[in-house]
Amino acid sequence: MSESSIRPALITAVLPDSIAAEIGFEAGDRLVSINHQQPRDLIDYQFLCADEVLDLEVLDASGKTHQVEIEKDYDEDLGLEFETALFDGLIQCNNRCPFCFIDQQPPGMRQTLYFKDDDYRLSFCMAVI
Repeated sequence: MSESSIRPALITAVLPDSIAAEIGFEAGDRLVSINHQQPRDLIDYQFLCADEVLDLEVLDASGKTHQVEIEKDYDEDLGLEFETALFDGLIQCNNRCPFCFIDQQPPGMRQTLYFKDDDYRLSFCMAVI
């Protein structure tokens, strides 16, 4: 996966009384990088945000770039929610396994059931407890 395929992560909500709210983040802003690394997904975001000192690159809703430096406690949450768990898109399986359960589904069901998801990250990002 190339860095050019990673899109800035769209922020959909800022939790009240959070670090992000104090700094002035707003829904509609986009997170470009954390400590000069582009997060591919929520897993990268959580890993990169665990540091005590963060250098964030953010695009606001008007498209203006901002550099934001944050000092916080180790592993303290910023209070941001995103549009999607995957910032670089969903990876599709290109194998043609004869036992594939997707290929064995009956016709006429909703289209999303026929998508061959080969993205293990969703297992980590969307786990139901």
